[in-house]
Order: sequence, then C-alpha cells, then structure tokens
Amino acid sequence: MDSIYGFFAVAFSAFFAIVNPVGNVMVFLSLTQDMSEKERLVVANRSCLFGLAIMAITAVAGTSILGFFQVNVDSLRVIGGILLMSISLTMMHGGQSKAAHTPEEAEEAGKRQDVSFFPLAIPMLAGPASMTTAIIVMEHAGSSIALRGEVLATLALTFLICWILFRSSETIHSYLGITGGMVVTRVMGLILGALAVQFITTGLWQIYLTLQASGAA
Repeated sequence: MDSIYGFFAVAFSAFFAIVNPVGNVMVFLSLTQDMSEKERLVVANRSCLFGLAIMAITAVAGTSILGFFQVNVDSLRVIGGILLMSISLTMMHGGQSKAAHTPEEAEEAGKRQDVSFFPLAIPMLAGPASMTTAIIVMEHAGSSIALRGEVLATLALTFLICWILFRSSETIHSYLGITGGMVVTRVMGLILGALAVQFITTGLWQIYLTLQASGAA
C-alpha cells in the first residue's frame, strides 16, 4: 500500500514539475491577452485536453514506439534525465527553457488565432521532455495494472490543475505577479533537477548491469 502511495507521489511530482502549470499561466496569458474571456476559456479547455491526450497516448504506447526503433528504455532514461537537468537548471535561474518552445515558435504563435494546440498543447504542455518523462514513469510502473492506472491518474490530475489555473489565470497573475511566478518556477526546477538525477543514475546503473550480464563489462 505504501509503495502505491509513494509511486503516486513520485509520478505526480514528476509530471507537475515538467508540465509546470503555474509557470505556464504567464505564457497562457501572453498568448491570449487579446482574446475575450469566452475565447480564453475555450483555449484553456482545448489546450489542456489536447495536452492530456498526447501525454496519455505517449505513456501507453511509448515503450512500443521505442521497441520499433530498437531504442533501450535505459538509454532513454539517461538522455531524458540530461534533458530534464538542462531544463531544471534554466528554471532555477529564472529562464524559459528553449526545450519548451523556440523564439520562432513563439513568433508564429502570435500570428495564429487558435493557439490551443500549438504552441500551448505542443510543445508547452506536452513537449519532448514531458513525453520522455511519461514514457519513463510508465516504464517504472512495469506490468502492474494498478501502477499503470496511477500514471494515467496523475497525468489527469496534473492537467486538471493546469486547466483550473488557466481558467483562473488573470486572478493568479494578480496575486502572484511576476515575482511569485518565478519563485514557483524555481522550486519546480529544483524538484525536476532531483528527478533528473534519479533518472540518470538509474539508467546508467541498469546499463552497467546489462553490460555486466553480457560479459561486456
């Protein structure tokens, strides 16, 4: 029972940190500043729904996709951990990671009327690092139906919180301001960095054990 609750806490922490709903509230506001309240709510609904669907599909089918390309999950843990570490360092220094979106994507978004799918759902909420995290966390769940269900539940909870925050974006911005948002982003960066170290060390250890078993180490 404790392991189930522990896994839920770890999975939720990973998804909440990498999706970073609080930090993305500021991005959401900047992309919807010229919209009416009704239009902003529609964008919030669509972006969170699209993001959740992408992440859930990636979590469920990710391992099969890796198998098709003959990519080892442990290798994904290492490179995914390095990517998450890069993002976490940027977050802790108060910057916006280019892994989330590039300046060119942000400029193109400004020209689009509907920004719910791009760049909000992809790559802001469900970017490469987020999808990598979903695959790794689902792999940790193994064949346990309960744990795999928890992964999907934590994803749903993360995007539910994201949806609530997006719909309340103006109120949150008035309370937190830019400084409060940056503090939350730095804390999320710290948590993400710790998870990145765990991913990297686990991946390297499993690769070492595999090589040792095959006689290559």
